[in-house]
Amino acid sequence: MRSPLLTALVHPLNLLMLGLSVFAGLISAWWLFPTGLLVWLIMVVTITRDPALRINHEMQSRTPLAQRFQVYFNRVERAQIGVFNSLSSTIPRTRRALHPVQAEVSLLTQQVYLLCQKMTTLENYRLVSQSQSDLEADLRQITEKIEAAEDPLIKQEYEDSRRSLAERLNKINAISMQLDRVEAQLLSLTNELEGVVTEVIRLQAMGHEDAARFAPALVKRLRQEAAQLKTFERESVKL
Repeated sequence: MRSPLLTALVHPLNLLMLGLSVFAGLISAWWLFPTGLLVWLIMVVTITRDPALRINHEMQSRTPLAQRFQVYFNRVERAQIGVFNSLSSTIPRTRRALHPVQAEVSLLTQQVYLLCQKMTTLENYRLVSQSQSDLEADLRQITEKIEAAEDPLIKQEYEDSRRSLAERLNKINAISMQLDRVEAQLLSLTNELEGVVTEVIRLQAMGHEDAARFAPALVKRLRQEAAQLKTFERESVKL
């Protein structure tokens, strides 16, 4: 996926403008080249700052997440797109009034993605660990061997193995609990964001005056969600 800057640089109209600037500077008058170059730079910047292009590039550049978290992030991303599309089709005054809401939704979407990315690493570790062996069954087996062992040295070795295995099992159980808590948090957040989309559409229909009056409350809600998610992430790491 091309970046917005690269897309702007290779855009046919921009390339044509650059070529005409060089041609005019060489053939006609030298001052036409810097003038044309300035126009070319303005065209490049305009395309680079295109919101649709930027959000599309952002979506394409995100790496896949673990399936259990991808489901929730897809809903978050759809909410982001829903707000963007809704405001793109409204009048400029209403769009300006609700732009802070769109900005907060984009920030929250990225925050959710980064959290899901971290949790994907833990989820993959959990899945691999569970697929390689049944730790609880192994623990029961070692316990039976300890009870049956008569040689003190062999018994000590089994006890060391059991201790190590128990610690590993406890860590995996803690990770599983952490992942479950993150999933529950994501469910709550996605429902909240989908409610924000509905509210944006409602405000859009009401007109720019009502949109300007109620937009700050939506921004506050989104910032609170972001703060709660940050606190939750900080606390979950301590588990």
